[in-house]
Amino acid sequence: MKGLHEFEVPNDGEICLCEINGRVHSVNYEYANLDAFTDALKNHPKIHITRDQLHLISSGDEGKALFLPVDVSFLKQLTQVYYEQGFTETLHTASGHNQWFIRKGSKLILDVLKYINKVRLIFNPNVRYSGPTLINEYAQGRNWLNSTIRCIAWHPYSSKVAIATCDDSIRIFSSECGSITPILRCKQQKHVTCIAWRPLSNTEIAVGHEDGIIIWNVDPNSLVVRPSISNAVVLKRLEHKPVISLAWSPRGDKLVTAAACDNTILVWDVELDLTSSLKRSGGSGNILVKWSPTGERLFSCSNTLVFRIWDCRTWDCERWSLPSMGRIQSACWAADGSVLLFAAEGDTVLYGAVIDCDIAFVSNGESLEKQACPLFDMSRVDVEGIPLGGPIRQIEADPKGRHVAVLFQDTDCIAVFGVVKRPQLALIPSSLIMGLAEEKPSTISFIQDFDSGSCLTIGWSSGRLQYYPIIYSDLGESHNKSVNCSYNSFNAKSIHGQVLETNVF
Repeated sequence: MKGLHEFEVPNDGEICLCEINGRVHSVNYEYANLDAFTDALKNHPKIHITRDQLHLISSGDEGKALFLPVDVSFLKQLTQVYYEQGFTETLHTASGHNQWFIRKGSKLILDVLKYINKVRLIFNPNVRYSGPTLINEYAQGRNWLNSTIRCIAWHPYSSKVAIATCDDSIRIFSSECGSITPILRCKQQKHVTCIAWRPLSNTEIAVGHEDGIIIWNVDPNSLVVRPSISNAVVLKRLEHKPVISLAWSPRGDKLVTAAACDNTILVWDVELDLTSSLKRSGGSGNILVKWSPTGERLFSCSNTLVFRIWDCRTWDCERWSLPSMGRIQSACWAADGSVLLFAAEGDTVLYGAVIDCDIAFVSNGESLEKQACPLFDMSRVDVEGIPLGGPIRQIEADPKGRHVAVLFQDTDCIAVFGVVKRPQLALIPSSLIMGLAEEKPSTISFIQDFDSGSCLTIGWSSGRLQYYPIIYSDLGESHNKSVNCSYNSFNAKSIHGQVLETNVF
């Protein structure tokens, strides 16, 4: 099995800017100018979100120091505590009252709630964790708690991108909007975890957060920078939180959501606020859902060793476990829905499974290793003094199925691979993308509508969004060029062998 030592790294002080016709171009970061190599991105928005642009959440206690305390009635005091801190804190306040009946009654209710929580912990251990801590563990992006950019979602049909930032705002950047950047933000939208544009729609975007889902309607012709919550649909179920992952069906008629503390996957009819449940044993929650591009299959994985492939025509599923690896950390489908790539938590091997029949995996008693083959060993190595690899955090495939990008948990390089499908599924090392000094990658995403080839976007810890285009000057001849051009060459070296003499998916 191949390893990361087959990659070539850029020279000291240089960063990779793009790949054109199989040749990777890298320049000194002080003189980096993508426009000098290609104008394919001249109409795409240039994005750099700095900390002073963020609307950091205030605790609300700063203004209290400006006012003198006053005596208020006990009932009014309880009302204020209830609206500011919730029911439980109201009981704690009442338990200090001087009347015996109120004090004892409040303590009794608190004791009952404590035992109820203990019972809930037995059936669902995740409830002992706070929302942000749980989200940081299961989120696809790296270092979710401290990253300026947490999620990136490109519109399927235009050069429009939604970016979720650490202030729980969604910023919409587009070449069509000019200087107007709509900001989607409301008090219900806390701890944003995932975002996705609705297919066959130009205006709707789903935002998953700690307490549920919000479907925003962003009018591209509106001059309003801050749309109100009246332009949105709020979807919420009591036990379905925190929402860690969501996915629209390719037709845009169904929305699937997974929550870390709910072992039920919900399929939403957004317009009617109705849900259907996909529930199977195995795990106390679900952390990832991915709809195949054809709409025939749905991938889901729990927060244990179980993942499933659902047949979306009958909603039957096949259950698989990963006894020797751990839970699934990240996964992605190929462009035609026939290949599934995935990696396990803490594991350094990228696995792939070719699904050519109606049944996702043929359950014939064979082990998982015989069904899904290891494609590439991402074990940590040092190449010319640069640390590469380690546990995999996020995997993304471009919409055309030509390339796969891998974000690592502990190292700061992003690995880009070329993909071939026949005679056997294989990954070809392409390039390594590194940021500027002190930058660390937070999340990655491919542009969905890029006619010149493929384009990876990287959200860096500094708030900068980087474009990494992979361009073919003649897409009709790109297949033939792939036989003669190495995906792994800064010097356009040739690769010898039959593995590239195949069709890319």
